[in-house]
Amino acid sequence: MTTQLILKQITLGFGERLLLDKIDLIIEQGQCIGIMGRNGAGKSTLMKLIAGLVTADSGERILQNDCRVAYLQQEVPDSKEAALTVFDIVAEGGGAVGEKLQALHHLNTELEAAPENAALLTRYMQLQEEIEHVNGWMLEQRIETQLSRCGLDGEQLFSDLSGGMKRRVLLAQAQINDPNLLLLDEPTNHLDIESIDFLEAFLRNFNGTTMIISHDRRFLGATTDRIIELDRGHLHTYATGFSRYTEQREARLEEEARHQALFDKKLAEEEAWIRQGIKARRTRNQ
Repeated sequence: MTTQLILKQITLGFGERLLLDKIDLIIEQGQCIGIMGRNGAGKSTLMKLIAGLVTADSGERILQNDCRVAYLQQEVPDSKEAALTVFDIVAEGGGAVGEKLQALHHLNTELEAAPENAALLTRYMQLQEEIEHVNGWMLEQRIETQLSRCGLDGEQLFSDLSGGMKRRVLLAQAQINDPNLLLLDEPTNHLDIESIDFLEAFLRNFNGTTMIISHDRRFLGATTDRIIELDRGHLHTYATGFSRYTEQREARLEEEARHQALFDKKLAEEEAWIRQGIKARRTRNQ
């Protein structure tokens, strides 16, 4: 498998709270990885670090040259403007070129209402030249492709959509730059069954690597083929999907408990031996 990203001896904490304690992780192409752990364990922080949105206190984050990361955050953000369309939101994923396409899209609507407006026509032609100069028509094609794949109407107002459809729009936005490492933080939150089914089908057809944080066990069981558990600052990897993860996790915890019991027994024996030695020395001294 092709390695996409490497974390080496990463340590990260907030104040006195240590979330990641010298962790190592290798992410390889083509996997669908579930990130597990208790609430507050640092799962979202780990994902943001992988996305490059937070910086570790120490260690290395090594991103391979051909790795393109897209991050779909847990909360659906409110659109800054009520008039933003689905096309506008998806185009935002294209950066500066996407902004030019947004402006052209709105100018086109204005020209339909006022086709004889000379100022609008001049600005429209200028924008077309600017987009041509940066090869922006390819981005427009990718936007239209993603709208079609996700079953979206580019002219619909983003603010009018349901939570599930907004998620779909953001997923289309994340795909604009053709990522091969897709990070999803609680992607099924507030989704209906139809939207979850759509997301599962989307991930099955996605050719890159996916990392998912989710409390939805059915969704994890249907999508993942590897589990990473974050527990007390350390990572435990299971080369299996969610269905067998719980069994292997229980086996690991039982083994840890057995080793801890042996350690406690040995410690108790050593303490008893020390106490016996102290008692013997007291007796001899007396």
